Amino acid sequence: MSFHALSLASRRSRTVRIGLWASLGLLLSGSLAMGVALGPVPISPAELGRILLGKAGDPTLAAIVWEVRLPRVLLIALTGAALAGAGAAYQGLFRNPLADPYLIGVAAGANLGALIAVALNLSTTVFGLLALPLAAFLGGLLTVGLVYRLARIGGMVPLTTLVLAGVAVGAILNAISLGLLMAMVGRVAPHRAWIWMLGGYALGGWPALRGAFPYVAIGLGILLILGRPLDVLQFGEEQAQQLGLPVERVKRLTIGAATLATAGAVAFTGIIGFVGLIAPHLARLIVGPRYPRVLPTSILLGASLLTLSDLLSRTLLPPQEIPLTILTAFLGGPFFLYLLSHTRRGAFF
Repeated sequence: MSFHALSLASRRSRTVRIGLWASLGLLLSGSLAMGVALGPVPISPAELGRILLGKAGDPTLAAIVWEVRLPRVLLIALTGAALAGAGAAYQGLFRNPLADPYLIGVAAGANLGALIAVALNLSTTVFGLLALPLAAFLGGLLTVGLVYRLARIGGMVPLTTLVLAGVAVGAILNAISLGLLMAMVGRVAPHRAWIWMLGGYALGGWPALRGAFPYVAIGLGILLILGRPLDVLQFGEEQAQQLGLPVERVKRLTIGAATLATAGAVAFTGIIGFVGLIAPHLARLIVGPRYPRVLPTSILLGASLLTLSDLLSRTLLPPQEIPLTILTAFLGGPFFLYLLSHTRRGAFF
């Protein structure tokens, strides 16, 4: 192939990538705008634009946007990005298409850690709301270590064993969390506690967003840097080591960063399932299997998917609000069964 042909192919490939990232950005922007504009009190695009630009507008609608919907939508989008990025990283690390923070129990461990922090009043200390995701991080880190150790057989971590260990540990931790919540009913409003267990906007507002953002941003930032090492790991740990990759360091960084991002989100929104499973697989269908592309695509798709799911949760049956995990389970349950059947046939990875 001539140099001119190679150059033309390169330019076309670059144009396709730019178009793809622009489309994903528009999808996320549209999801955020719809999440803020739609609800029991709809806000027109023109009015929303005036409010966001700080121009004169209806003070009631401005209060709804700035104090209620915008922090909610941003926190939900941040949660979706965190869970999707962590799911993609876990799948690459374990070379397992069914790994995600929900199925391998990390979300349950992080949730329990956050609840323990609330029970001990750590959120009222000098660290404030930053204590919740820190406690969630420690809970999630201990959980992923336990699940990985339980699933390991010799030098291998079989698919079925990893999923079964994650589901079992997650169920136990969820039961402990539920018991702890029942004991804390006098301290945490029962309605808020219920939303927390089923996933949703339980500890919302700008303070929660400020508390979650540093953990999620640091965790996802590290994962984006680890895209190429995760690509090399797909050849197997022995070959990756022969290629000069510090395998153990990459594994520790990946587990730590993915768990940190998960903890930052779960500490304020509770357990939300299947986002970390669906988004990475959709990303692979769009951009292929390479992790430098899969990770950012998963993050953008996860933020968009969960924002739209949250919009449905509060608009399908007004004034009731459907817990997010119920909606994501309707999508993720059949998708999980589909992946499981294809994985057994060797269709993935």
